Amino acid sequence: MLAKLNKIRPWQAALIIVLIGFAVFFTGLTNQFQGDDSLQIISNIPVHSITNIKLFFEGGTFYNGQALAPLAGIYYRPLMMTVFSLIYTIFGAKVVVFHLVQLLLWIACAFVLYLFLRYSFKPILALLLALIFLVHPLNSQAVFSIPYTQDVLSMLFGLLALWLLIRFKSVRSLLLVALCLVLSLFSKESAVVFVILAFIYLIWFNRQRLYQFIGIMALPLAGYVWLRINAVGLFQHSVTAPIDKFNLAGRLFTMPSIVLMFLEKFIFPWKLVSSYYWAYPNFSVRHVLFPLLIDLAVLAAIIYFGFLVHRKLSKATYYTYLFFSIWALLALLPYLQLVPLDMTASEAWFCLTMVGWLGIVGIILGLYRISLKWVLVVGVILVTAFGIRTAYRGLDWKSSYTIAAKDYSVSHDNYVADKNIALYYFSQGDYTKSRDYAQQSVSLFPNVLGYNTLGMALSALNDYPASAQAFTAGMKYQDYVSLYENRAALTATYGTPAANIQFLVEAVNNFPKDSQIWFYLAIQEYRDSNISNAKLAITQAYKYAPSNQTVEIIDSRIMNNQPLNISFSTK
Repeated sequence: MLAKLNKIRPWQAALIIVLIGFAVFFTGLTNQFQGDDSLQIISNIPVHSITNIKLFFEGGTFYNGQALAPLAGIYYRPLMMTVFSLIYTIFGAKVVVFHLVQLLLWIACAFVLYLFLRYSFKPILALLLALIFLVHPLNSQAVFSIPYTQDVLSMLFGLLALWLLIRFKSVRSLLLVALCLVLSLFSKESAVVFVILAFIYLIWFNRQRLYQFIGIMALPLAGYVWLRINAVGLFQHSVTAPIDKFNLAGRLFTMPSIVLMFLEKFIFPWKLVSSYYWAYPNFSVRHVLFPLLIDLAVLAAIIYFGFLVHRKLSKATYYTYLFFSIWALLALLPYLQLVPLDMTASEAWFCLTMVGWLGIVGIILGLYRISLKWVLVVGVILVTAFGIRTAYRGLDWKSSYTIAAKDYSVSHDNYVADKNIALYYFSQGDYTKSRDYAQQSVSLFPNVLGYNTLGMALSALNDYPASAQAFTAGMKYQDYVSLYENRAALTATYGTPAANIQFLVEAVNNFPKDSQIWFYLAIQEYRDSNISNAKLAITQAYKYAPSNQTVEIIDSRIMNNQPLNISFSTK
């Protein structure tokens, strides 16, 4: 039977991967839009038509209130935004389609990984390793959370590039390799790891194609860098997490705990959190020295097994072990806070390094000549256990509230979880609880989204002065369009005309194509008897939201000098 399993054909492996993939991840197919989905998809006007594809290569990922302008933000993800736009153009805002496409891309990743691993391991071991990668709970966020489509796309094209590099030997095939690597980079900048791995492979295993590869990659890489610099800059970061406040030394003290977190959850992936925000900027035995010693022990073990492989196995196997070891360590570097990131750690970040670690495990199994029968038994147990845990994890991602509540139960210092719970209670009309959780969020880490939520809750509680203060506090951290819109709405019920008009004029200068801000400016100007200014403002509001019935009504009344006769609710 084992002999037959080792003769498994690619189409059979693909069928197994597809069936297991759907069996495990079906729990997340109907989960709601949440988190960044709003500004990246739901309210992102350019994404709603693929004809705007040029804009995706000229800016970031977030909608900034300007309908047909490059997107805002510091993250350069044009391929992900193109995929979102294709889905939206064809199917509209059907969340199940977004989840389905993401799952299919992840299944494709696992299958390409299987094809790649077949060059280093027997087919059945390659399949088991690919299945562990497919269903590992640490990777589940890359499938259940739509914004992490960036990681899935980057993995898919990066793995495809390496497989093409091994599968075909012609110079012409290097064109496809280069294309895949650039597409991987257009998905996420950490794909530079795949570029480095491609160079290492050619140096060690196929040096005669190295110089052709350098020549072919030079222009696409230069083009990517040029587009990125023009869109978002080369290296930028926003202060959106506690660790961003510390200098390099402070972040280096946190580094050992990040590596330890991955190692721990790679082996025991039970207590999972969507995002981590701890930071240890000062030396301590518990949080710095202890994790560092464990990390160094693991590194020593990798080196030790390397010596054994060099002594007992073939030279080609030794270089393969080195290749996977470099992969495992190199893929950690982008996420060790050498450049500040928007959180301390995210489980989805580690899918790239996991391939290297799985390759190391595969070589060690061969080193000790462990019976394939036992490998199969243990592999099936692991795939089953991990698959069940991942399927159950899909239920946590049902909504923003369910994942926030789960995060909060595991990690009480998660200011994002507090903010999302506050938004849930706001949607349920419990404004007191919403205010309390929002205050807890900004007390843990002052941030624009927390202050925006706090301002909304305070406004709903009719505490207008405190609400205005919260919105103003949030503006110190970021020009966030929703915060400005909410502060603009507050002018309808609070503040002096002069102060309100001054704020609204500044707001439309920041967001000149935002209909909602123009709308409230028109109302303020009209109330203050600045009729010509009011007509100009409502014209702009109607221009950018011609289908908004409320805007249309106010436009008609202002243009005809009629009373507005409209009341504004604060809830």
